[in-house]
This record gives sequence, structure tokens and C-alpha cells, in this order.
Amino acid sequence: MLIKKKIGSILLAALATCAVIVAADWPTQSGGPQRDGWARYEKAFTKDSVSGLDMLYKYATDNKSKGLYSLTSPLIDGLLITFRGFKEMLVFAGSSDNVYSVDADLNKLIWTVHFEYHGDQREARKATLTCPGGLTASVAMRGSSSAGVNFARRPVPTPPTAGTKTAPSIGGGGAYSGTGAFFVLSSDGYLHTLNPSTGANLIPPVKFLPSNSRASALNVDGNTIYAATSGNCGGHPNALYAVDLGSSDKKVYSLPTNGRLAGVAGTALGSDGTVYVEVPFEQGSTEENHHRTVLALEPLTLKVKDSFITEDEPNGSKSVEEPGITPLVFSWKGKDLIVAAGNNGRLYLLDSASLGGSDHHQPLFATEPLAGLGGGLQGGFSSWNDADSGDRWVYASLWGPPKSSSQFPATNGDTPHGSIVAFKVALQNDRPTLAPAWISTDVPSPATTVTSGGLVFALSTGQPMLPPKAKGKPHTLAEIEKASTHATLYALDGDNGKQLYSSGSAVAGYSYGSGLAVANSRIYFGASDNAMYSFGFSKMEPQLTDR
Repeated sequence: MLIKKKIGSILLAALATCAVIVAADWPTQSGGPQRDGWARYEKAFTKDSVSGLDMLYKYATDNKSKGLYSLTSPLIDGLLITFRGFKEMLVFAGSSDNVYSVDADLNKLIWTVHFEYHGDQREARKATLTCPGGLTASVAMRGSSSAGVNFARRPVPTPPTAGTKTAPSIGGGGAYSGTGAFFVLSSDGYLHTLNPSTGANLIPPVKFLPSNSRASALNVDGNTIYAATSGNCGGHPNALYAVDLGSSDKKVYSLPTNGRLAGVAGTALGSDGTVYVEVPFEQGSTEENHHRTVLALEPLTLKVKDSFITEDEPNGSKSVEEPGITPLVFSWKGKDLIVAAGNNGRLYLLDSASLGGSDHHQPLFATEPLAGLGGGLQGGFSSWNDADSGDRWVYASLWGPPKSSSQFPATNGDTPHGSIVAFKVALQNDRPTLAPAWISTDVPSPATTVTSGGLVFALSTGQPMLPPKAKGKPHTLAEIEKASTHATLYALDGDNGKQLYSSGSAVAGYSYGSGLAVANSRIYFGASDNAMYSFGFSKMEPQLTDR
């Protein structure tokens, strides 16, 4: 009997190794530089199977929360060949300047790194709602675990290196040529390029952002890294930043943004490398009644190429954040189209060849406003193309109730606290439009969705939408934390929005700043209890139950 059990374990290990060899990646926030949230290669989740989801495990960390921030959105490196063998790595950062690499198959730590603070100003000691201090930007890597990197030698003294609990840093200014790297932005503003196998610095860290900044998710295009700041934290004006790590001088480019970039992901990249962002319209201009502007920027230099100015007014938001959603880029008939949104939940479809026409005000198409009083679109979009029908779907996360006049062909009950809204890209007079398709059941304060195999995965963050206080006084961190509840994972039918699964009360904390990652039959996200949660099918994971 013992021999049979050992043989069975060997076979399971062999099968697991084979699975990793063909494993998929989830390299960055929303799955890729275009921010489309599409798990293209995921096959396990279907409309018939998804009701059988289980919480496979939660990995509890030693991270300490900073304000509302705990753990960042995770990435998945599905095929890493290490001295420990083939590994599928679950990688994420913590707000206390920690990075964790976990064996996704076994829920076991591979390595962890802690960055000592070496900023040019004193480290932030007290977290506020807008300026939490600590690490806030999600970890990122290039588009696949097989993507090589080649960094030039840097002819300057070595900046401070990462402290690591399991492996020393690689010091000096030498070149590195290899496969794969993780990019992490610590709270002191240094950009770290980590060895996936050990967590050691591959090149000396680069001073990228001001210390104590509140940074958006990183975006990666080859060796160029993008990030944005918000909240004017540390006394530094908000800006978008870019650096080419493949260059010898590591020059940092920046573009002042007046206010924060819309959404959790900050930037979306076109197929030609164009950077798309949505920013507040510059105050004091002759068009200051317009409140947000979509910009198309040159790669790296961030010079403005084109712009589109929305017509939307503020919507009296009651959420922790003002409404805002990172643009989405997708390919349509050989060109890039961009989806963006205004403060009142109006969606815009834009042509990358000319965002707003000659006067910068003319989109390809605009929907009616969706948001009810106090609500708005948040986070980011997700999108996929159905190869069977040819339909291009776009999904968005709406906080609060929809506007009473909103019309969707399919509805799934009242949605007083939030919902997922779905659109199809359709042709009208030979021009693409966004046709409303459905609105989900109530999904309170939803994060950015992920789509896979005709399903939409949605995370109710557990964040509150509090009524405004007298005289516009802001809510405190303590008030927001007290009003928060647990996060809940939902699976929705991508065709009609019907709920097919709910995790109920399985998650202990709320989620803030951590989006979903989907790869290799598992779903991941972080929560305020400083644990990373994994959902999947227990029957497919015997290595987790037979230990």
C-alpha cells in the first residue's frame, strides 16, 4: 500500500511538472500592457464547472499594512526554471516594502525580499488616506516568462541594494543578459530589477520616483517602465514617469499630471508603444468645465501626441476614491481602439489615429452616462474577443447604483451598491459603437474584472461608500476601516451577467489596491489581512490536500 502511494505521488509530481511546462503567465496589473484583463489561455473555468470553485489556500504574510494598502495585485510567472526545478511562481509585494515569491502549486515560500529605506527625505511614518507611505505599485514583468532582458552597464556608483532574507544582492554596475526579471518600486522611489530565481538585484536599483510617493501599477514595454503618482505625497506634484532600463544613463522622463491618473493601472499601452492615460483637465484653462482628458503620449519621452477632452461633470462620489478608470486598448480591424470613461460613467470609444478629431472633442462613440448620484466607474476595464461569434466584449466596474435612465437589454436585479456592466462593440453606419448588453446582480464596490472563457470574474472589494460628512470633511482611515467588510469573489456569465458563483464569507479582509490574477486554473487576489488568496478546483490540486 505504501509503495502504491509513493508511485501515485511520483506520477502526480510528474504531471504537475508537465503542467508547468505549458503554463501561462499573468505578467502585470490587468494581465498585460493594454490592460484588457483577458486570461486568453485559461481553459479550466467554464460555465458548467465554475460553480465548483473552492478556496484552495491563503498564503499569510508577515507584511504590515500602510493605511488601506496591504498586498499588491499578484503576477504569475508560469514557467521558471530554477535550481529548485520547474516552478510556477505567485509573486506580489507588500506595503511594508516586502516582495514574496510563493510556489503556486504548493503554497510554499520560495524567497522573500525586504527593501531597506534609502530615500532622499525622511520615511513617512504616519499613513493618511491619500498618502499611505510604503510600497503601493504592483510588481510587473515583461509579457512572458520566456522574455529575455539585456541591461546595459551603468557608469555610475551603485545605489543602495535590496536587503533579502534568502539570497544576497548582485552588487556592482555589471551588465545582465538573461531570461525574465521582476520589476518592483520600493517606497523610497527606487526601481528594482529582481532575479526571478532568487530575488536578488540583477542591476543596481534606479532612482525612479520621489520618495514616499503613492504610485500606480507599473507598466512594462520592453525595457521601458512606466508609473504615475497621486495625492501629491511627500510634497511632490503628481506626475507620470518613464525610464528605459536598457539605456546606459537610465534617464527618467516625467510629465506633470495636475491630478491623479484615472484608475488603478495608470497607463495603457498601444500596439505601437503609445502611452494612453486619463488626467484631470488643466485648471485655469478656457475649458475648465471639462473635467478629464485622455492623452496619447510618445513612448518613453512622454511628449503629448494627441488628446480627447470629455464633457463630463463631477458626480458627487461617496467612495474612498474619486471615480476613474484606466483606459483600455484593443485591436479592431487592424487598428487600435481605446475605451475611456468620464466622471459620470459615460464610456467613450476613441480611434488611436485621431482621439477626438480636429477639435479634440469628437469621439467615435459615446454612451449615455451610467452612474447614479455618488457613484462612478472605478479601477479598469476588461475585454475579450469571442472567436466563435466574432463579438468584442467590454466590461466595466460601476460603484453605486446606475442612473435611473440607464437601459440594458438584460438585467439581474437591483444594484444599489455596485455592479458589472457589459457592452458589445457593434458597427453602426460603418462606425464602431458600444452597445449596452447587460448589467449584473448587486456586486458592492467592485474591483477591475477579469474575463476568461466566456466568464467574468468580479471581486467585491468590501470597501464602503460612505455618505458625505458635514462641510465636506473627509472620512478618516479609522472610519473607513470600520465600515469595510470582507471581499467576495464572483463568477458571472459573460453573455448575460447571471451569477454562477460566490465565495460568500470565505475571505477575511477587504481588498484595496489588489486586483485579480487568473492563470493555470487558479484565481488570486490579496486582502487587508495581509494574506494572498487562491481559488480553484480542489479535485485538480491533490498536492494541496495529500501533504
